[in-house]
Amino acid sequence: MDRGKRRSGHERRGKRHRGARRAARCIPPRAHPLLPASPFSPSVALSSLTIVATMPEGSDHIFVINGFYAAMRAKYTKPGASIYYYSISWNSDALSWADFRANVLGATDPDSAAEGSIRREILQRWEALGLRSRPTTGDNSVHGSASALEGLAERLNWLGSSVDDDPTGQALLRAGLKRETIKQWCKDPQVEVDGEKKSIFDTFEDLSIYETIKMAQKLGGDPFEEVAHASTNCAFLFIKPHAHTEPVKELVKSALRDMGIAILDEGMISSAEISSKKLIDSHYYAIANKASLSKPFELNPPADKLPEFTAKFGLSWSEALEKGLVYNAVDACDVLNVDSVGLENLWSITAATKELIKFAGGFYVGKLALPQKSSYSSGIPNSNSVLAELPKSLYGGIDTLALPNDYDDSEKMLLFPESVIKAAVDTLKEVAIDDFKAELYERAVKHLTVALSLDEKSHVLYSNRCTAYIALEQYDKAMEDADECVRLQPSWAKGYLRRGSVYFRMGQLEQAELVLKEGLDLDPGNDALKKELEAVMNAIAERMARQRESLEAKERAIEAFNDQNYRAAVDLLKKAIKLDPDNHIFYSNRAAAYMAMEQYDKALADADDCIRLQPNWAKGYSRRGAALFRMEKLGPARDAFEKGLELDKDNATYVKSTKQELQLVMDAISQRKEESLEFKERAIEAFNVQNFKRAEQHLSSAIELDPENHVFFSNRAAAYMAMEKFDKALKDANECVRLQPTWAKGYSRQAAAHLSLGQLPEAREACMKGLDLEPENTQVKEELRRVEIAESLALKDSATEAFKAQDYDKAVEDLSAAIALDPTNQVFFSNRSVAFTAMQMYEKALEDADECIRLQPTWAKGYSRRAAAKFHLGDLQSAKLAYSKAWDLEPTNGKTKADLEHVLSEIAGMKVVLPDRSN
Repeated sequence: MDRGKRRSGHERRGKRHRGARRAARCIPPRAHPLLPASPFSPSVALSSLTIVATMPEGSDHIFVINGFYAAMRAKYTKPGASIYYYSISWNSDALSWADFRANVLGATDPDSAAEGSIRREILQRWEALGLRSRPTTGDNSVHGSASALEGLAERLNWLGSSVDDDPTGQALLRAGLKRETIKQWCKDPQVEVDGEKKSIFDTFEDLSIYETIKMAQKLGGDPFEEVAHASTNCAFLFIKPHAHTEPVKELVKSALRDMGIAILDEGMISSAEISSKKLIDSHYYAIANKASLSKPFELNPPADKLPEFTAKFGLSWSEALEKGLVYNAVDACDVLNVDSVGLENLWSITAATKELIKFAGGFYVGKLALPQKSSYSSGIPNSNSVLAELPKSLYGGIDTLALPNDYDDSEKMLLFPESVIKAAVDTLKEVAIDDFKAELYERAVKHLTVALSLDEKSHVLYSNRCTAYIALEQYDKAMEDADECVRLQPSWAKGYLRRGSVYFRMGQLEQAELVLKEGLDLDPGNDALKKELEAVMNAIAERMARQRESLEAKERAIEAFNDQNYRAAVDLLKKAIKLDPDNHIFYSNRAAAYMAMEQYDKALADADDCIRLQPNWAKGYSRRGAALFRMEKLGPARDAFEKGLELDKDNATYVKSTKQELQLVMDAISQRKEESLEFKERAIEAFNVQNFKRAEQHLSSAIELDPENHVFFSNRAAAYMAMEKFDKALKDANECVRLQPTWAKGYSRQAAAHLSLGQLPEAREACMKGLDLEPENTQVKEELRRVEIAESLALKDSATEAFKAQDYDKAVEDLSAAIALDPTNQVFFSNRSVAFTAMQMYEKALEDADECIRLQPTWAKGYSRRAAAKFHLGDLQSAKLAYSKAWDLEPTNGKTKADLEHVLSEIAGMKVVLPDRSN
């Protein structure tokens, strides 16, 4: 919204209530604009002039779906929370998935976990590991994938991987599964297994990779496809928020290492990312979908479970829905007048009393008692309590307005007086103040946001929300609100106090000083402004004192360095940096001291910090280049020195010394290139005798010496291809192309790897790029031919599926495209002949049969196709001859014998039975 152009109050309400009209007509309805929109805040919506999440009349209980999920989700999304993940792999022949879960990870209940397992170790040492409470079944410290399929699903969700790039995904694709099927399975749908509906994750639980592939073939792939034995299990493991400490991370890494489990990737994911990307919701999709995303009437419980519901609760599922007794977790919070934690407490009582039924994996329904009285008088009110205090004409009382029936909801709301809106805003503001006092800053923000949706010109509301954002340390949002407050009321001194406070907390002291002085010009006696300005001025004075002290430490460090007391220099510079962490020269000087101490990794880190703080200062790049040179990272060292020369090319002294250092780097690069060529020659010799592993080793050595030689990557890609390590081959081919994008052979390598990975469009694209560069390149042409053959076979498979579906036009279309790509494959003509026969286009069927015979005159099936076409054309003698030829070529083919007997019977006018032929 353009805040420079404001509408009248009537216009604002008009736009707002057009939204209300949409809400009234949507199923499920949208949240009412007066209430927070958080997934687990209570919400009320208007539909047919009634409240959606109302307390049911005539009942003392409701049924809640997945009532535990709101609190479970909050553990991952609360500010400051995070997980630490490990993407891992191991040999399934040495460790099954079931053993991984039982003995490496440990049972879900840490008290029952095996001795030495991760969960058991954390339980026994939880205080020493820095946990705030003893692990339980719910908070059992670590999560690990329950199967190879779940491992794939979790990597796709948490790491943003793709099916094509993931080892397990690739294995499933090779087993004949479609990408969309795999992606759907990752959401844990119900599938039919041996005649009954079952969660897909439950079906694959504890299965290692090879068993997973075989089961996948059975459920959704090609069961006749022979798949090579796979033995690499890939799982996803993460430390849960309550256990995310450095000691726990070390324990987990040590345990994995001791069991021979490789860590492929690791890292932290913050609550902000978890929340914004809905990672925990996707992780628990089957649960979250029912807890928050769907309404009860949209769900389909398994039919065989419905009698169990009736028997347990005394009414059927449909009756419970009709009576309005069933709620998802979000709406239940509103009805029960509780937040997520309160709902979890009520749910735990339901579980303890066994008033609970499991419809399916991730689909639980519990019977919860309704509250007997309002809890508004105790503690901070929630949104339900707020509604109790709002004018009734805003909600339930709306239908008492004396208006004709042809007025819709939005038209009625347009007639609300300003006093009603003001009362609502004042109530929300007071509740937000109580929230703030109780340190419930996020809830305060939500209530103030609702209030601002009703009165967007209130500078006071922006001021208050700014204060809440400051408490949450969300300074960018706080500054937006402070700016809007000042814009709306430029003569209100408190707006400048808010803006100055944000600048102060962002460390922008001079700006804070200026803004606070502006406020004091407006209100010279404002004590809050005076106090804040005093704090800012003290901070400026302290900073200046620290800077003076840091410069003194720097000078003493220079003296220590000149005396070759490098440790003292480092210590003094550490002090200087602590006092003034934004001074790039301190990092540069400490990098020099670390270089003198031969601690090159620390020197490099300081050089990088120097560059980060002052990216246009040439000496920072010299420091970086010197550290990299001594770490034998010659290419990056050369780049760093050249960048420094580019930045300070007019400084003769700097240029002279830097060029001398650069020359040393270039000499070392030349020497390494000579050595690398020797390894390349050894690799060629090894490749020629088919010792591909040795060739790969020699080429890796060559690349280590000269990582900019594209030929080395091309050759190693060829070695990887010979070893069937196609993903590594593709990686090297990509690097070859990156280093030398005008070399056609690199694209040939790319195409070969893509082709072996089944990535046909990418393989074709690589070939086209290679041919654009060198139209007559034989190697690229050969690769394109292989791609065309693979494409033609894919079209053949597509035609087969179309034929099964009796879509003969599509089958002919696909086979024609396959023939255009590979006109030498007799099978394509044979299959198209069958399709033409099914379409009763017998002349075309005969043409294809004859071409099939021409291409492969000893293939029996071609004669069978010719015979079928001739038979339908009424030429029984020719059909007899063709079937006879087919039978001669395949004397044991029972179908050909039966077809020949049928033709002979038609000719003779009587049943003819031929004797069987033996080999």
